[in-house]
This record gives sequence, C-alpha cells and structure tokens, in this order.
Amino acid sequence: MSTQDQVAAVWRELLEVDTVAVDEDFFELGGHSMLAVQVLYRLTELTGVELELEDFFELGTVAEVAAELDRLRAGRPAAEPVFEGEL
Repeated sequence: MSTQDQVAAVWRELLEVDTVAVDEDFFELGGHSMLAVQVLYRLTELTGVELELEDFFELGTVAEVAAELDRLRAGRPAAEPVFEGEL
C-alpha cells in the first residue's frame, strides 16, 4: 500500500467519508485540530514516521502529507521555497 493510500484510508475512516481525492484539503472535508491529532497518531502507527502537527496544518492534502511522510522516511532535506524573482 502506498503512502498516499495509507493517508487516504486514515482520512476516510476518521472523517467518516467514502472517498477522499489526493488533492482535497483535510479541513475542507470537515477535519479539525483534534481530529488532526488522531490522524497523526494513526499515521505514525502505520508508517513509523512522526509528522509535526504544525506541518500537517501547512500541508493539507493527501498528496502533500504523503510526500512529506515519504521525505521524512527517506531522511531527505525539505525543499527550499522558491520565491518570485529567484527563478
């Protein structure tokens, strides 16, 4: 099972919805901070990787959360933000 599949499965269960698209935002689907804590706990159990609550709030979508979990699991540094004018 891919990391995206794991994240989506946890969201479906805790948000009590049938489907979750990889680009849907957790909070727009009805998530809230207390539910986010439960999501992070479950994802840590499944993946063995701890994601900070603050990072979860900034990420928002299944795809972004899964990519961050994969990045943390691989020990890769975070991507540096590119600001307009630096391109």
